[in-house]
Amino acid sequence: MKIMVVKDIEREDTEFICKTIGTKPAVHVDQFTADMLGSAELAEEVSLNGSGKLIKITGCANAGKTVTIVVRGSNKLLIEEAERSVHDALCVILCLVKKRALIAGGGAPEIELALLLTEYSRTLSGMESYCIRAFCRCYGSHSIYTS
Repeated sequence: MKIMVVKDIEREDTEFICKTIGTKPAVHVDQFTADMLGSAELAEEVSLNGSGKLIKITGCANAGKTVTIVVRGSNKLLIEEAERSVHDALCVILCLVKKRALIAGGGAPEIELALLLTEYSRTLSGMESYCIRAFCRCYGSHSIYTS
């Protein structure tokens, strides 16, 4: 039986690995039972070109429940910014899964509204047409500053 032991592991990493391989964590050897065994086709320690090591687990029975994204960069600030960007992207995906609706940013809704109202103003005459066109110009200039 091939059993891998990993020392000095963070608590949050323990929970993640247990979810990945389908097991429960054992705090002490005395609490360890057969139903706490998880399985994977391969668990190996991989070197990151001299900048550290990580444990790579592949071939899990319940694949698709967890995933790891390795973020690397030349300095801590760059890595933190990349982590925030990945987090933001995952939050967008989560929102899209919960509610299947998407609206473009960068002033796109305002510009679209201004275009439609400008079209509508052409069907009017007099002061109404003038006021709607002035309102549309405000939307157009606002979207330039927000994008």
